[in-house]
Amino acid sequence: MSLLDFGKLNAAGSAKQTDPRKIFTTLKRDARFKRPLDEQADVLDEWYSRRTAKDLTIKMNTGGGKTVVGLLCLQSSLNENVRPAVYITPDNFLVSQVLEEAQQLGIAATDDEKDAEFLAGRAILVVNVHKLFNARSVFGVGENKIPIGCVVIDDAHACLSAVQEQFSIRASSGSEVYDRLLELFEEDLKAQSPSGLLDIQAKEPSIVMMVPYWAWQAKRDEVIKLLHAERKSAELEWSWPLLSDCIPLCTCLFGGGTLEIAPHFIPIERIPSFSAAQRRIYMTATLADDTILVSHFRANPAEVVKPIRPKGGGDIGDRMILAPQEINPDFSPEEIRGLVAKLAEDINVVTIVPSKERAKFWEDVAKQTLDKNSIQQGVDRLKKGHIGLSVLINKYDGIDLPGEACKLLVIDGLPEVYGLGERMEMLLLDGTKRTLVRQVQRIEQGMGRGVRSSDDHCVVLLLGGRLTQRLHQPETDSMFSAATRAQIALGKEVASQLRNQPLDKLAEIMSLCFSQNDDWVAAGRNAVVNAEQPVGGHLDANQVSLREAFDAARLTRYDLAVRHVQAAVNATQDSQLKGYLKQQLAEYTNFTDPAAAQELQLAALTANHRLLKPLAGATYHRLSAPASGQAVAAVDFMSRFLEGNDLIIWVNGLLDDLDWGEEGSKRFEAAMKDLGLFLGFGSERPEDQVGRGPDNLWALGGQRYLVIECKSGAVQADRVCKHDTNQLNGSIIWFEQKYDATCTMTPILVHPKTVFEYAASPDGRIRIINEAGLTRLRGAIRAYSVALASKSGFIDSKEVHRQQQFHKLDADQIVDLCTVSQGTK
Repeated sequence: MSLLDFGKLNAAGSAKQTDPRKIFTTLKRDARFKRPLDEQADVLDEWYSRRTAKDLTIKMNTGGGKTVVGLLCLQSSLNENVRPAVYITPDNFLVSQVLEEAQQLGIAATDDEKDAEFLAGRAILVVNVHKLFNARSVFGVGENKIPIGCVVIDDAHACLSAVQEQFSIRASSGSEVYDRLLELFEEDLKAQSPSGLLDIQAKEPSIVMMVPYWAWQAKRDEVIKLLHAERKSAELEWSWPLLSDCIPLCTCLFGGGTLEIAPHFIPIERIPSFSAAQRRIYMTATLADDTILVSHFRANPAEVVKPIRPKGGGDIGDRMILAPQEINPDFSPEEIRGLVAKLAEDINVVTIVPSKERAKFWEDVAKQTLDKNSIQQGVDRLKKGHIGLSVLINKYDGIDLPGEACKLLVIDGLPEVYGLGERMEMLLLDGTKRTLVRQVQRIEQGMGRGVRSSDDHCVVLLLGGRLTQRLHQPETDSMFSAATRAQIALGKEVASQLRNQPLDKLAEIMSLCFSQNDDWVAAGRNAVVNAEQPVGGHLDANQVSLREAFDAARLTRYDLAVRHVQAAVNATQDSQLKGYLKQQLAEYTNFTDPAAAQELQLAALTANHRLLKPLAGATYHRLSAPASGQAVAAVDFMSRFLEGNDLIIWVNGLLDDLDWGEEGSKRFEAAMKDLGLFLGFGSERPEDQVGRGPDNLWALGGQRYLVIECKSGAVQADRVCKHDTNQLNGSIIWFEQKYDATCTMTPILVHPKTVFEYAASPDGRIRIINEAGLTRLRGAIRAYSVALASKSGFIDSKEVHRQQQFHKLDADQIVDLCTVSQGTK
């Protein structure tokens, strides 16, 4: 028996402590937790003063101790009888990390939702995002089985993709759902684009088509009946209960042999335990845009716009961020790969690529290539010792590569989009700020992998023409967090001092970071410390309005939905985005006034020609060559470039897209349009614009035209197939119907092969840009741009004309430069 009565000793202080910093001092914790870091203390104090708000956002730099903060906020809530408490992570690997941290901190935690300690509010439940957000959620769907008092969503941006996946229906060609829905909407898709429907039926990887909302709404009873009958199938069992009551508000997309049905926004109230939680804490990295917290988790915009941050922005490790092609646009990808491979002989290098296709570029020098199934074992190996060069496929978040695990991080190419919904949005809004924000956030997430604490350091190389081109856009800077923006600005200053230096000088500069040279470290710290800290958070007001519209439509208040979208339309200046918003306005209007909806759809299409074509169809207007002539028009186009280096960076991005490969075939068509404008021709994409005609049409001047079909994705083909031949033959007929006899045209097929299969019947006038022809074209464009950039010749129409003639890029020579006749060996 004890000599002391501890019950009496503790009686005076029996009230549970709710201040998280004071809770920290009472915990029986591991020796490494001496006291909260300054950043943690700042955040905990502000959270505690605002803790009763339903939605709060905590922004901390990687390595700032977010996990400890999240656990202490939950423990504080439990002590205040706000229970039970749940900590959500993006994946199982992070579940085990959080449980380990909780144990060392002395906080009771479990990963078992049936644990009596959790249900009684004496332990924190730590689970991955799938456990809460799925059709068989143990927390309940449509009913509140396990209520939640306080929930932390850690790495909220990484959790989002998992949540989106749960709230969408996906089916593949051959399944009952896919085949019957394609049959149901076949005529509606054909009315949008006959060749597009053929591509859908041929399962072309690059195609994505949307079922018109008027057809979807008109046939909703048939759709619901069909989906209900298949609700227990593999495609629907995990998603049907979440979406069953909002099918009319979903978008249906077909592409590449798959189908996707998803709502504009996530009906998060289907998981009432999350929707009704008293406190929801979103922990994110210091990313600039937090709109998804409102648009997808339905957080309160008034609170999200006031994120909790450490004073002074917090500490961050040393990163030397360089874009080699900004230093010297002549650096080839192969040269940079060679340098990276050489460095990997002594240090761990990690390269993040957007796709399996791009991973092939690195396979000769990579020691391991990791996808979502092998990534954890591969990362563990990196943490244990020297591996060399590792390639990660499309993994920009959710992994830690501290210390020696990664000394050089390479982001190779722009992150790709994979869901049909994201792909469609990119097609409709490509070039707008909205799509740029998404790409920048993924790049920033990727760059954060190699520096996991304030005393860590890493060199980051940003590779690829398109990626360098995007980063070079003036508006990109503001989309990064303050610390990253400061490090990128420092990297640009380094690039300007190294301009046009050879590759070995780049290696020399990188060694300053590797060796933690005192002058470099001081420069890096000064840049971050003096970075202008953001005030408040950033929300896309359009998305907030659209979320309100969706919520109103869920209650069949279509009048309110229309009002909210109209507000977004009125507040938007960008023509492309305005058209996109008008299409959503038309969609909600269609529920009550289909005739008005069609008028709105026509207005939307006028502003953004990639949108749905109204029932009456789209009017085609004939293309003309610039009246000023080719050289003057080319100078006008190039007036966007302030200096020669800007021109080269833009052209490098263009050439990245003008290459073979099925993944980029839509980008190839867009690049062909830009190339025509760059060279001073009239240039457009009729099939994209009105659903009929060729992929590309160039007006060369003198009533001469090029009718171009792009099959850059036909890399596996032995010959030109009948389907591709018929598309170009159809485009020839289309041209002859739209243009009179005063106009002449040359039909051109972009295809790696020049021999047609036996069943094909090609028009005799067809010329082909084959592999050799595309190589000649790309080479001429590169040489032409270098020549113009060297002495600012791009501002002088006489010099532009001279260079166009010399490189055979003028109207008279370009066809002979890059095309061959049918059957050419």
